[in-house]
Amino acid sequence: MRIDLAYDGSGFHGFAAQDGHRTVEGELAAALERLAGPVSITVAGRTDAGVHARAQTVHVDVPTDARLLGDVERARRALDRMLGPEITIWRVRVVPATFDARFSATERRYRYWLCDGPALDPLDRIAVWHVGPPALDVAAMNAGGRHLIGEHDFASFCRRRGDQHLVRRVDALRVRRRPRGLVELHVAGPAFCHQMVRSIAGCLLRVGRGARGADWVAEALAARDRQVVGQVAPPHGLVLEGVSYGGRRTSPG
Repeated sequence: MRIDLAYDGSGFHGFAAQDGHRTVEGELAAALERLAGPVSITVAGRTDAGVHARAQTVHVDVPTDARLLGDVERARRALDRMLGPEITIWRVRVVPATFDARFSATERRYRYWLCDGPALDPLDRIAVWHVGPPALDVAAMNAGGRHLIGEHDFASFCRRRGDQHLVRRVDALRVRRRPRGLVELHVAGPAFCHQMVRSIAGCLLRVGRGARGADWVAEALAARDRQVVGQVAPPHGLVLEGVSYGGRRTSPG
């Protein structure tokens, strides 16, 4: 079964289940167990503590005689009700056994939100990093970001786990100014390593502030040294906006 969901990550210690911590996976697994017994959950992207998702995707294998298979819309409503306001279940579908929420994904899309205005709308506080004035140079940030498009070793932008290789491909990266002092960083690619998008946001903030030139981003990338990039942006500004499968995109609602 494929489940498309969204969540406010503020109160969770990330997506992945962890002993002694409240996680999205832990809450979802407990709700699913009430409907279908113990299940194993595979997720498209394991978001960190405090990171949000508007269109996350998971799959679970359930027994063929499970009650929830009989009426998936009823199952969706039941899950949504049990999980409360922090997690929304958009859709529940029966899919072929060949579908894999993680390995079938062809693109993941993230947005990081900043605000360079003098004050932040209280309704934006859980999902926007308020960096304050002066105004960011969005053109310079876009110029710097262009150095990151394509396939590169992103060792300068990732928190390494064990002997994990850090070559990744960025297909799209753009920065846009929005109303009320909001600045939107959009990044898309097949897969990302740990803290990569947040490191990109922190790096481009330095360029937007004028502390570094746009070409410095290329130098930081080539250094393959995490210390060069510096500040990792806080998690609450990051939102997983969606995942694509075979060219088809997920979308909220």
